[in-house]
Amino acid sequence: MIKFTTIILVLSLISCFNNVVRTASPPSMNVSPSVLAKSNDIITINWAGLNATANDLLAIYSPSTASVTHPNGFIALKTYPNWKSGVGQLSVPILNVREDYIFRIWTPASANATGPVLTGIIPNVTLTVAATSSAVTFTNPNAPGKSYISLTNNTSEMRLMYVSGTNSTPTVYYDTQPTNMRYSATGSSITYSITDMCASPANSTNYFRSPGYTHDIVMTNLLPGTTYYYYFGSEVDGYSDVQTFQSVPDYSVSPKEAFVVCFGDLGTNFPFTATVETQYSSTQTVAGILGTVQVPANKSPMLKAAGVQPTLEGETLPPFWITHHVGDISYARGKAFVWDYYLDTMEPITSSVPYMLTIGNHEYDYIGQPFAPSYSNYGSDSGGECGVPFAKRFHMPGDEQSPNRNNWFSYNNGPVHFTVMSAEHDFLPGSEQFEWLVNDLASVDRTDTPWIVFSGHRPMYVSAFPGNELGLTTALLESIEPLFVKYDVNVALWGHVHVYERTCGMFNFTCADSDNDATVHVVIGNAGNSYSVPWNANDLNSQGDGHEEQPDWSIFRGINYGFSRFYANTTNLYFEFVGNHRYQVHDSFWLTSKY
Repeated sequence: MIKFTTIILVLSLISCFNNVVRTASPPSMNVSPSVLAKSNDIITINWAGLNATANDLLAIYSPSTASVTHPNGFIALKTYPNWKSGVGQLSVPILNVREDYIFRIWTPASANATGPVLTGIIPNVTLTVAATSSAVTFTNPNAPGKSYISLTNNTSEMRLMYVSGTNSTPTVYYDTQPTNMRYSATGSSITYSITDMCASPANSTNYFRSPGYTHDIVMTNLLPGTTYYYYFGSEVDGYSDVQTFQSVPDYSVSPKEAFVVCFGDLGTNFPFTATVETQYSSTQTVAGILGTVQVPANKSPMLKAAGVQPTLEGETLPPFWITHHVGDISYARGKAFVWDYYLDTMEPITSSVPYMLTIGNHEYDYIGQPFAPSYSNYGSDSGGECGVPFAKRFHMPGDEQSPNRNNWFSYNNGPVHFTVMSAEHDFLPGSEQFEWLVNDLASVDRTDTPWIVFSGHRPMYVSAFPGNELGLTTALLESIEPLFVKYDVNVALWGHVHVYERTCGMFNFTCADSDNDATVHVVIGNAGNSYSVPWNANDLNSQGDGHEEQPDWSIFRGINYGFSRFYANTTNLYFEFVGNHRYQVHDSFWLTSKY
């Protein structure tokens, strides 16, 4: 009797166990909190029930209605503790992009899997959805942010641009103290749509995302050389935190000086593995630039190297810096979500220091663009954006009546006159741009601004070039370089090639007697882009193969990531290249003005 009862009990336990196995919970995930207070708040994601593999991925989507096969990026679950148990937890900051988010776990597909699949993410692995989260949103998705300031043609002004979710009247409040701000200004708002894009992927619903509204306001009647506090927004969108900047100094009573950080080809990094090409080193570059513009004058290594003695009242403040970006900005290339991440990453710098830009091929180039001579290599580098986000998101001090306002323009900063060109638009003699360049350079008062710094994206001189660049390079040399000689341009800043290289003062591949006697060309395209074939041969037949020995006119060249900066007064200009590793100076030079 006992034996029979035991058998019955064992059979019962086996049956129960089989039922448990058959009814085991499927993979699951939850996200907390589901509503975030502000941009870049942290969410925590928990998952359980996975039959874990090293190929399991968390995918990030915004909006929640985005195509299941087109996430913004991934996080590998194997990088978190206990992943092998099929249970885990991770945390990630979430950027407010005016839309909600959703998350999915993808795992290797079984032979009989149904539903959507992902291929090409992991070589030779097909993935299928194992679990989907609920949506995550923000208390105020329309909140203002992603701000930057820039110079206008009036030294008592500062332009502010920012992004929010509605076109409610944008307002900025500002004053010389951080509370009870007495001054305000309103501005205009602009946006763009998928129909403004000209090609794929930018005009694909899989990649286009609403850019929100970009707001444009000018703060006026600023006292010179003064610290200002400001915040911005609207009653509908809410308001930003208080931010700060310095106004343009009064050079009639202060030393006429310029402090400039310059760089090119920066791009964007992300807190996840993005589905776009990522410029990982941009994070270090941004940190280095931020450190440069925030350090007090009496602790600035560049000012010390330049022999600058800050005034007593200003020594514990940073000097009046500006930043100058020589093209290839975010590298969104038609993947619209990248713009939000780029502007957010730059905001600690650009909200406090004027941000001036040059257009590059990855902002503008598209098949069918108006200027595309047979010798050019213009392609589809903007990913179908065709210059629209660049034109709508930024406002440079060019001709307000011209659609090329951001493409060619000039501005003064202390003793320096900056002339900016577009190498993506017609620059040949007789073109609108060429005539503007001639008029601008001819009108420079060298007693007021003894230095001319010229910038464009594609360089005239660099000892690393694939052959298909040579047609445009030759056209630049033949069309623009004679202007450098005629109008005594001191420095030309370029990007496009992802290296740093400085030439002697030169014309027509020949060094002048000194760097003060001709234009010094500096390629500063090493801020972040990860693609580079350093010093490949530049003759037409090589098509970029082989190695280019350093020419006599190349004084210094390097492939380190980093940024450049310079100081100028009315008699001297001191220039440095700073590498991202330990932020050491790798190259420097001095110029002495003739004026």
